[in-house]
Amino acid sequence: MLYTIVMMVCMTAVPQTCEQREEMADGLAMNPGVAFMQAQPLVAHWLETHPGYFVQRWRVLPGRGT
Repeated sequence: MLYTIVMMVCMTAVPQTCEQREEMADGLAMNPGVAFMQAQPLVAHWLETHPGYFVQRWRVLPGRGT
């Protein structure tokens, strides 16, 4: 199933500077709770590839596109 991971990300150096990012995630479980758990490594990977940011909050929304 196609999901969108919606993250509020902030700059580490300037924590009040935040923006919403949306990342597509395909192949997650139909069950929203399971999809949320499966998405956690994807959020961690985003953090690894975007140094200087931290994720303030995030959620998984089914069937969205950017």
